[in-house]
Amino acid sequence: MTELPDPRVYGHGSATSVLAGVGAPATLHLALDCLLARHDDAAIARALRDAPAHAAYAKLWQVVCDAANHVGAPSNDGAVVARVFALPLVIVTGSRRPASVPGVIPDIAAIAALFKQHGALGPARNFGLGNALCSLATLEAVQPGEIYAWTRDAGATRRELPPSAIVIAEPGEHVHLRFIVGAAIAPAAEPSFVETASNIGVWGMPLTRALAAQLAQPDIEVLPLARPPLDVLHAGQAGRYAQLEAAFNLFASNAVRRMRGTTGDPDAVISAHDDGDIRISLSSPFEDTLNDGFRWPLHPLDDLAAVLSAIGGMLADCRISNVFYAQTVLPALDAKGQVWFARARDIQVTGPPPSRH
Repeated sequence: MTELPDPRVYGHGSATSVLAGVGAPATLHLALDCLLARHDDAAIARALRDAPAHAAYAKLWQVVCDAANHVGAPSNDGAVVARVFALPLVIVTGSRRPASVPGVIPDIAAIAALFKQHGALGPARNFGLGNALCSLATLEAVQPGEIYAWTRDAGATRRELPPSAIVIAEPGEHVHLRFIVGAAIAPAAEPSFVETASNIGVWGMPLTRALAAQLAQPDIEVLPLARPPLDVLHAGQAGRYAQLEAAFNLFASNAVRRMRGTTGDPDAVISAHDDGDIRISLSSPFEDTLNDGFRWPLHPLDDLAAVLSAIGGMLADCRISNVFYAQTVLPALDAKGQVWFARARDIQVTGPPPSRH
């Protein structure tokens, strides 16, 4: 399998140095529990910034999420906990004019009833959904310390998360990301809503139809595609990845169709850049002016191999055989100061594409 160099820059500490040298998993969990209890989210943020590599960052983030969400913690029989979750929605829109779709779901009670109808609630005693379609920035602004407090006190005051309208700045097809945030109260020893609703095949299509009907606007196509619900801390990254994958698939299918109808199959170059991007360049080997590119900015939590597999898989689905991989991390900008989408003739490349998993 062909690989790209990882362009991300991580910290210079050891995996746990910023947490006072704590090493044992149980001790690390206890140290994080203390930080979360006093809402010291800044210390957790510093710990993540100092993580020296993807594996250390991902491991520490998982422990943070577990501690904040009361996962794996001992509890008394019959104890109940509040589980706050978020449902990522990848929303594909098509419009011939600039437009805006309000960021509020008109009948959220009908959406909540849909989960009950399809048996996704499990042992939840109280279940509710907010009617706001929240942006990724809004969701990522929720701190682990807030989740910790909400989980342990079902009656705690919760910050209202504002809605974010879906703005269509120009005609065409676009991919947007929004979240529905909710909470369920259930026995701590029983499966959470995140677990009982994990089978999206049961409720996914009914939810898409219901949301599409509620969000419909004249002359605008709205296709909301749900991903499985996750706790709030995990949902942001999952939604971000799903949006980028959907946006790349839309880009690739349209660009390949356009180039194939003009000069034939394009060459594809996949490259890593020093601003943390993975970039995909599609260009005609016969016409210099026929080229297009897509930027996939990597998050510290992204699995680079999974990203490359998704990209390579889509290009294979488009029957693109000339796929090349840059061997080194490239500058973000070219000699003219423009965003660089490299061609195969410009750089040292290798192939073949990664195999699909």
